[in-house]
Formats: sequence, C-alpha cells, structure tokens
Amino acid sequence: MAAITKNEGPFIAEWVAYHYLLGVEHFIIYDNGSTDATVEVLAPFVNAGLVTLVHWPLFPGQIDAYQHAVATFGPRCDWMGFLDIDEFVSLPRGMTLPAFLAGLPAEAEEVVLFWRMFGHSGHRARPAGLVTANFVECDPNLWQIAKCFVRPARVRTMFVHHAETIDRRSVDEKGRPIPQVWMHERGAVTGEVAVVNHYFTRSYDDYTAKIARGQADGRSEKKLEPFEKWQFDHTDTQAAEHAPAVQALLELVGRRGAAPTRYGCLSRMGVVGSTRSFMTASQAAVKKMAKVVEAAGHPVRQQHSLFGTALVLADSAANLPDTGLEPLFHDMPRRAELDLPAEAPAPAEGGPLDPARLVGSVWIAVEFEVQAPGHVDVLLTGDRRDATRLTQRRRQPLPHAGRVLALLVVNDEPVVPRALRLQPLDPEAVRVRALRVFGCD
Repeated sequence: MAAITKNEGPFIAEWVAYHYLLGVEHFIIYDNGSTDATVEVLAPFVNAGLVTLVHWPLFPGQIDAYQHAVATFGPRCDWMGFLDIDEFVSLPRGMTLPAFLAGLPAEAEEVVLFWRMFGHSGHRARPAGLVTANFVECDPNLWQIAKCFVRPARVRTMFVHHAETIDRRSVDEKGRPIPQVWMHERGAVTGEVAVVNHYFTRSYDDYTAKIARGQADGRSEKKLEPFEKWQFDHTDTQAAEHAPAVQALLELVGRRGAAPTRYGCLSRMGVVGSTRSFMTASQAAVKKMAKVVEAAGHPVRQQHSLFGTALVLADSAANLPDTGLEPLFHDMPRRAELDLPAEAPAPAEGGPLDPARLVGSVWIAVEFEVQAPGHVDVLLTGDRRDATRLTQRRRQPLPHAGRVLALLVVNDEPVVPRALRLQPLDPEAVRVRALRVFGCD
C-alpha cells in the first residue's frame, strides 16, 4: 500500500494497523513535509518492519510519489493500493484484501473501489479513540469517485484516483470491466463487496485543519463547505467492528517496535533485509566462538551460506570448552525459545484479524555430526496471519566432515511456527546431535 501524507500524525497509526490486519503486507509512506509527530508515530511501525518511510518534499508531489512507488517497490509486489490516510477499505466480515484480489479475473490490471463518504457524526471537537469507531454516519449513496489497486508490472502511468495500464483492463469490485477514468458514470457505481470509506471531515476541528493544509496534488481548497453538508442519517459500522483488533495491534507494535527490528520483521517485504542482518549477527557469533575453540587447541573453519553461518571442527570427537550450544547463540537476539513438534497440528483457529498471529523470524542453533559431505533439509510448517498454512523446505549443504555448529534463519516470510524438522538426505552421513529453535522480532 502506498500513500502520501502531511501532518496526519493523529490518524496514521490507525490507518496502517487497520489495513495490515486486512492483509496489506507492507506500506510505503511518503512524508510530504510533516511538521507534527508523524515521523515519531510511524517509528514503531518502521522498526517492526511494516512501513518504509520516504522523505518526499516535492510539491505537488502525489502523482510523482505514486510513480516512484510503482517503479521502486512495484517489482516486489503482486498488487499495490493507493489511498489517502482518511480512506479505509471496507470488506465483508471475514474477507481479507489478498482473498478479494485473488478472486478477480486473472487478466485484470486494476480494480477500482468507490467512495462511501462519511461525515462528522456530530463531533465538533476531535473525540478520543479510533476514527473508524467514532465516525459511523455516512452518505447512503456511493460516490462516483474511486480509488484503485493495481498490478504494478502492468502500470504505464499513475494518477491520483486511477492508473493507465498497458492493456487498460480495469474492473470493478465484482470483476466486471470498467473504464479507466477518475470519475465514473452513476450507473457504473457498485459497492456490494468492497468500498473505500472516505472519512472526509472527521470532526469540525479536523475539517478546518484539513482545508488549511491543502492537497498533496497541488490543489488548495480556499473555503469551507457548510459543516451541516456532512451530516448524514445512514449508519455503517462494518469498519468499526475491527476497532478492538486494531487497538490491540497498535499496543503490540508499540511494545515490539520500541527499538529497530534488525533480525526479523512483520512484513514479507522486509525479509531480505532482516535475513541480511541475521547473517551479520550469526557471523559475529561464530567468529567469537571460533576464537574460543581455537584457543582450546581445536582447528576450525567457518562456513557461510545464504541463510546463516557455521563453525566446522575437523575433529568430530572434539570436546568444546563449554557444553552444548549455549556459547554459540549466547549473544544472538531472541524473543523466545520455541518448543516445536516435528509434525504440525491441525491449522489453528482464528481469522485474519488477530494481532496475536504475528511473528518475525524463526532461526535455529544446531549441531551436526558429519561423517561425509551431504545435505540436510530444514522443514518448517507455520500459519500465515491470514490463517493459510505455509510448508517450506530449505536445503542446507554440509560440505565438510566433522562437527558442525550452525546458526540458520529458516523462514522466508512471517509465520506463526507450528512444526520444525531436520531431515538429513543420508542419515548415515549426517546426524543431528542437538537443536534449539528461537523466534525473534
């Protein structure tokens, strides 16, 4: 999800948390010169690996920011959404954004979601709490303006409300073809499955501040519409139902994101960076261990892979100065030691809107007895936060005979780990002597 923001500090954390719980994996937020606490508010989300924050002083800068997002981050995304901080996707209960997008025609390059306009719900001063919970009165009729999700590989040009794609294949929320325009014909408007809730005014105080702030696309609204214009009698609480889960996630990220997340993250887009940081930590740990072992008279060599670092003792019967694996991972960052079975139980209960279903990296400290060069498969089973199950097999070469002590990160994307098993391809050549499993933020 990409957005450009200026002085939306009081609201932006809710926006990120809400959409993350709907299934957005990562956020690219362009800060267009905020002078409030926006950067400080987003810091825990940046530290937790959920947000990439881009300093973007260009004005007007919205379309350029969208183009930059597609060009820079698009190659790593299947879909990208473009919303403002006062816009929230609303889906039927139990549906996630990935599930909604997966149900669209394979040839679709863009899907447009129409605005449902929300008013002030009688609030002149800004109320405490969440926007989605406080503002529930809305226009019963959808507006003809929409926002979009696109397949970035198919985008020619981004605009504020829509994109121009290579084959101009846009669809509505039901997957039906629709023109690539920013304002649609009244008869084309539909919102039975998905809409964008546009909390245009919030409170009167927020409304006046919004008008004074102007627009990121360069427009400047000079006058206030009568506040009474935004008084509606229709009520929609679909987004408000997520408020408890959103609040729980805000509290969780506040705790876990207090310091930079170097070794794991809550977003698949950050896995490459977090794995690189794990490599740095594992190399330092193995190097430190090597000095201790060499001082005891045992020749060693270091082995590097894409997923970690190992220490190889040529004498397989050598006794380490300290028992077990403890000295190897003593300085490694870890949140908890995990006691995982070899086989996974049935999928865990719970829907996608469950902040407790968040985890960063899973890594292991393992001791092998290698009689002859071989391989071991690391099999991890876990549940993604959308309740789908991931089964991952990673093959680790062991090219040197001897006693091997290794630190390896084992997951490619954030999961709740359910089972982990090490399976040597040739049990006569490779034997697992000890295994410890850890999770870290």
